[in-house]
Amino acid sequence: MALTALPLRLAAIVLLSSLLVGCGGDKPAVCSSVDALKTSVDDLKNIEISASGLSKLQDDLTQVKSDLSQVKSDAKTQYSDEIDAVEAAATSLTSDLSAATTSPSAASIASVGADIRSLSSALTALNDAVRDTC
Repeated sequence: MALTALPLRLAAIVLLSSLLVGCGGDKPAVCSSVDALKTSVDDLKNIEISASGLSKLQDDLTQVKSDLSQVKSDAKTQYSDEIDAVEAAATSLTSDLSAATTSPSAASIASVGADIRSLSSALTALNDAVRDTC
């Protein structure tokens, strides 16, 4: 009886070992694309929100949109609610940034600041949702 149990135990150990090694494999593409998006949004947050910083904000927002597009592609249908929230925040920022660029005022620049905070918050929710996958 002990001799027949040994091969079964060895097989179980080999199977378990292969499963554990599999856990350390490559991360899904969405992990790196969310990291890139996070970096882009951090860059956006580090720009001084003022009339003189609007063109830099516009440039960095272009990168955010590009990174968001990659996240959507990599995530496919996963995290759609969180991605939609990030996309809505980016769209609002695009609109308000355009208005502030056309007609800079304290109110329009304040709206841009609020939009950046909303974008950051939506990205935090997306990052939290993706965390278990990554």
